[in-house]
Amino acid sequence: MFGFGKTIKEPLADAKTAERWLASFPANDPLSMHGAVLVGLGRLTERDAKRTPGRLEAIFCVDRFTDPLRKTLTAQYLEHGNRSTRVENQLWQTLFDLTQGFLLCYQAFAREVTDHAQSNKWQSLLPELIVRQITHQGLDAKIRLFRYEQWIPAKWSDLHSLFQMACSAQIERQPVAVLPDGGLTTIEQEYLWVLVLHLMNSGNLTPRHLEWVAGQLSEWCAPLRLTIESSIVTSFYVDLASRTGLKRRNPQPLEGRVLFLDTRPLHAVLMQNVVMLDQKVRNNPLSDRTPRRADQLNLLSKLASQVDPEFKPFPRRGERTSSAGSVDAIIGFAKIAGFLRDEEMQPFVDVNRSPSTFGETIEIATFGRMRNESARTTEMTRQRLANYAAPGGTWDIRDISQTGFRLIAPMSVINAVTLGTLAAIRPQPQMRWTLGIVRRMKRLTTERAEIGLQVIANNLVGVELTETKRTEPDVSTKGEVPTVNSRSFNGLFLSLKKRDGTTAVQTLVVPPGEYQPGKRLHMNVAQSSQRIAFGRVLEQHPDWVWATVEPLVPATRPAVKASR
Repeated sequence: MFGFGKTIKEPLADAKTAERWLASFPANDPLSMHGAVLVGLGRLTERDAKRTPGRLEAIFCVDRFTDPLRKTLTAQYLEHGNRSTRVENQLWQTLFDLTQGFLLCYQAFAREVTDHAQSNKWQSLLPELIVRQITHQGLDAKIRLFRYEQWIPAKWSDLHSLFQMACSAQIERQPVAVLPDGGLTTIEQEYLWVLVLHLMNSGNLTPRHLEWVAGQLSEWCAPLRLTIESSIVTSFYVDLASRTGLKRRNPQPLEGRVLFLDTRPLHAVLMQNVVMLDQKVRNNPLSDRTPRRADQLNLLSKLASQVDPEFKPFPRRGERTSSAGSVDAIIGFAKIAGFLRDEEMQPFVDVNRSPSTFGETIEIATFGRMRNESARTTEMTRQRLANYAAPGGTWDIRDISQTGFRLIAPMSVINAVTLGTLAAIRPQPQMRWTLGIVRRMKRLTTERAEIGLQVIANNLVGVELTETKRTEPDVSTKGEVPTVNSRSFNGLFLSLKKRDGTTAVQTLVVPPGEYQPGKRLHMNVAQSSQRIAFGRVLEQHPDWVWATVEPLVPATRPAVKASR
């Protein structure tokens, strides 16, 4: 009688109907709305769907209403995406599908606008339609960059085509009310947002950093404008006929449909923040906010260098040289420490050795294994490495320098590798492991990714660390490990020589909950033990802390003469 329990047959018939439909979803079940919205968008994308101006206004309403849903899903991705590959993939795919659903639906309506060029009603919706298409292009770019994935050339062509359409209709600077807070934006501002986001990213920003930068870009880009003529020689430019983004201008003449961008106002804003944060860190280095401020200072410094019109590249610590070959790789602090402790118990042998005799080959063919002890040890070593090594097989070396490697890894490991991940590599056929930190990532194809690895140790040892009490004497006897009734945990003892002939710098990597300044430990390796104390933190991440160590001078113990 009163219509209770009735379903809305056409939830996207117009804006008011769409509002009532969206309000019917429970607030505590965002995925139900997500699924229903995708179904509704999919129906309007079909070839025989009836698309009208009223339905397009309904899509605009749904787009505004789902902005909190996107924020919720993004927050969940940043918070829980590193728990497992399955969780990360589910959350990422949910975000990706939502953006793709809107993009495909808007593209279908864009064809209707083109077919009704004489309709004032359709043409009045064109500015908001282009703005929302470019906005979702930017969301698509951000979501892909969460996984260090670059745009293909066709995506750039789509973006430039939208802006050219706006320029042809002379609506690129017409205010449009599409922002969640009711504020106004323009097609040009949303276009610049996408261009600058790509410009700032060079493969060294984490998803959390990307989300923070994306939230600041609207304010940072407010004073920027695209111009036909360049105001300075060193400006950036974008070619609307190309399939790339912003580029630095070079001395050679430019041809094509080129627009220039003076990034000096953006650079000035970033440098003001850099100076402010630097002063706060210097004036109050012991504050609880100092680590966060230092991280933000490092981020803003990177961003400022990317948009600086006066290109000042950071000097390389070492020249890169092209190289070839493969490396075994183990990723993650826990796996590296576990492998090295196992290796201490059973020394590593060359797992790449092939059967050297006809008899060994016959044994493999007959029994499936080699029966002699040496071959059995080799097989056990190979199995141990397989248990800890990164999935997908070996990585390829592209080039090397004094301080790092550029590696090509299979995509099967890319979801487990993030910026700041520890990686131990062993160039084949060498026996020594090298430890590095992943500093840069870029997806090259659907099967391969590029990883920039900064070397922090060319000699590392897995050690067992035991917390000691202040009352225990600092005694260490060769061949005798002190008995301490305390909890033990694994760590990585690192040694790095920057140049031949120099003294090695010794540091320690431990789980984050184990580090305390000045904390005293027994460090046990093989049959020896040493008393050490933590120094200052060099770098800290969610799953590991890298800190300096100071050896404690042991008390002398009188030698005991052996009785005859």
